[in-house]
Amino acid sequence: MSKSHLFSIVLVVVAAFVLSACGGATAQAAKKPVDVQITLTEFKIESSVTDFTVGTPYHFAITNKGALAHDWMIMPRGEQDESKALIKVEDTDLQPNQTVMRDFTFTQPGDLEFACHVQGHYEAGMHTPITVK
Repeated sequence: MSKSHLFSIVLVVVAAFVLSACGGATAQAAKKPVDVQITLTEFKIESSVTDFTVGTPYHFAITNKGALAHDWMIMPRGEQDESKALIKVEDTDLQPNQTVMRDFTFTQPGDLEFACHVQGHYEAGMHTPITVK
């Protein structure tokens, strides 16, 4: 086998490797988010999904179908300190009949919850457990 023929084979192998690596990165970056429907009422949070996967992007459509303003956040399960929220939508943005969209990707597994911490709402049962694996 000539040196030029061997060089051509090596060049083709390297090019194929580089192209496959780039294609994988592009496919990962372009991963379509999973749609999740969240419905808030007095004093309940319903979700179309409660089991999530680390690294998967999610598109949350949060709708307040209640008569009162609500907030929505993803919190460690049972946590009351709102500064620990992974993502939060304020009650000023979730008035009755409003829908808010948020995108979020979980980075760690754990036992979390969707929660409303408007005064008295959490205590009235306005939280839903979720699991991230």
